[in-house]
Amino acid sequence: MDARVKTLIEDYLQGLLATLEDEAQLIWAAERARSAELNLQGSTRFDGSDQATMRALAYLLEILVKRRLGREVHLYLDANGYKERRCAELKLLAGQLAEEVVRERKRVRLNPMAAYERKAVHEALSGHPEVHTYSEGQGEARRVIIEPQE
Repeated sequence: MDARVKTLIEDYLQGLLATLEDEAQLIWAAERARSAELNLQGSTRFDGSDQATMRALAYLLEILVKRRLGREVHLYLDANGYKERRCAELKLLAGQLAEEVVRERKRVRLNPMAAYERKAVHEALSGHPEVHTYSEGQGEARRVIIEPQE
């Protein structure tokens, strides 16, 4: 991520956090040429589980960078490591559900999930010899299906 882009994002977020009286630190978790994952560590105002708010804030930052610097970037925001914890929980759940699918010989349809959540489930079961996974649905209604291998 370009230094000017990072500075613009950091300045904007620090101003927002100061306004909200939130002392979170911005952690650049992963950076690529045109995208980055950011974590608001220690935030008291943002909860990573509220994905709609996190996506909205990331979108505003993307627009800011586009308008001020004329650059396209993609940002993924998290707060207090929520996504990492959620993925770990989902991987455990996926293993339990796979056992149920094998035992009952019936497919399981999970509730709709964000893309990173579906990815965690697919990855957790990708090497499982007795089940396979796929996603169905569109947009916010997209969900993972776990089925027994035939």
